Amino acid sequence: MRTDKKPKILSFSHYGTLYGANRSLLTLLIATRDQIDWWVICLEDGDFVKELANNGIEYKVVTFANDIHKIPRNPQWFHSIKRFIFNILTALYIASLVIRRRIDLIHTNSSVIFFGALVALFSGRKHLWHIREFVYEDYHLKYNFGKSSFRFFANKAARIICISKSIAQKRVIEAGVTAPHVVIYNGLVDELPANPARTPGETPLTGIVGIIDPAKGQMTAVKAVNALVKKGVAIKLEIVGEIGDPTYYEEIAAYIKEQGIGEHIQFTGFTKDIQSIYRRLDVLLMCSPNEALGRVTIEGMMYGVPVVAFDSAGTSEIVRHEQTGLLFRSDEHSLAVQLERLLNDRSLYTGIAERGREHVFQNFTITKYRDNFVREVESCRQI
Repeated sequence: MRTDKKPKILSFSHYGTLYGANRSLLTLLIATRDQIDWWVICLEDGDFVKELANNGIEYKVVTFANDIHKIPRNPQWFHSIKRFIFNILTALYIASLVIRRRIDLIHTNSSVIFFGALVALFSGRKHLWHIREFVYEDYHLKYNFGKSSFRFFANKAARIICISKSIAQKRVIEAGVTAPHVVIYNGLVDELPANPARTPGETPLTGIVGIIDPAKGQMTAVKAVNALVKKGVAIKLEIVGEIGDPTYYEEIAAYIKEQGIGEHIQFTGFTKDIQSIYRRLDVLLMCSPNEALGRVTIEGMMYGVPVVAFDSAGTSEIVRHEQTGLLFRSDEHSLAVQLERLLNDRSLYTGIAERGREHVFQNFTITKYRDNFVREVESCRQI
């Protein structure tokens, strides 16, 4: 039965930095604080925890293990079992706190952890599970006990919340998950930021934003810019984000040196000041072939930066070709063609910038994000 009392929800975060998943969670926590009494458990300390403290959101740092791996450890089965046993013991402790504190619902912010599902199971609470990643296709991760382990816990959820239709199709429908699911797009804005009319300068600055990792496709952007430079096009590329895969970074750096294009490419580390990034870019590139949604894409459009993006997965739900952005479908050559086309057509450039902003305002508002999530919370409470 539903009650009018503000529900208490415990949410689990799987890392400590302020990347996409945690930024989207932080937005949700702040937007729903009048409707929900939140308590957040974080795997580790970091910028996310600092933001929770700054916003007066109760939290606790608790060590638990992710349920995925990238590079197998020998023997992997032993390490997987050891981590799972540790999680069970820790989850029993957290479940006792859930009961003692009279928490109503459990929320997990990522599909790379089953810890929230365990706590929900042990405490007898309903579980809302946010699915924000493909796991295998985007980050090349594997579940410690295979995909069937995710299906087992997902089918026990009261609600699966997918951040895009692509995620719902791949992670729920094709995976054989029968638990109720809903698509709720992340919300980024309720009021569009001021956007002075922009036109590319004599040497346009393109940018790609995100952790430096093969999944994000920075090499594709570098090769596309190199192709344009070799044609005599004046252009520069800024790569924004910290190094996630050192080997991949070295490959990119070696390619830049080999091609002699160092003066056209610059690396910028991770920054929380997203406004400064988008204010200086003329074009934003999204080169990930398996983007669950693409928060960066939405941010760029929000600031009036035209986007050229890989035509796949969640990105194709945001970018409508020649309307709210341009899509490329294969490799750096296709990207270079679309990028040069955008820079040479002032009318196309301006139209995409304006329509992109309007598209964000119509579809990715914080108000919609909040209301849709609260609706699912109330629905679960009535079950």
